[in-house]
Amino acid sequence: MNVPKFIFEDVPLFLGLIDDLFPGLECPRVQQPSLKAAIEGKLEEAGYKVLYDQVDKTVQLYETMLTRHTTMIVGPTGGGKSVVMKTLQKAQGELGLPTKLYVLNAKAQTVNELYGVLDPATREWADGMLSNIFRD
Repeated sequence: MNVPKFIFEDVPLFLGLIDDLFPGLECPRVQQPSLKAAIEGKLEEAGYKVLYDQVDKTVQLYETMLTRHTTMIVGPTGGGKSVVMKTLQKAQGELGLPTKLYVLNAKAQTVNELYGVLDPATREWADGMLSNIFRD
């Protein structure tokens, strides 16, 4: 579950620490065969070459979204961020889990515009972008 949060170079360090703390512990990843099949199908349908790393990153995003209500996806231009996001959305739709995407540039708004703000004088709440999204 923590692997998606690391940069590539840190994964072996993390796994080494886990092995040092819990010697001999084998912790295989939970397999998602139906999700993987749907992801591969959607990638092929969109004309992409199915690569293990791309499928794995899409599954990692899915696993991350199981425990978080928002996620930030970062990476270089052309690194596949949009492909992973859109592929997961389509694959979940195929599996009967309709998914809405709201793509935001969090740096383009103030914190109050993003989350909302409580007016200290009137005690009146003004919704932010995320408040409105979660209410919908």
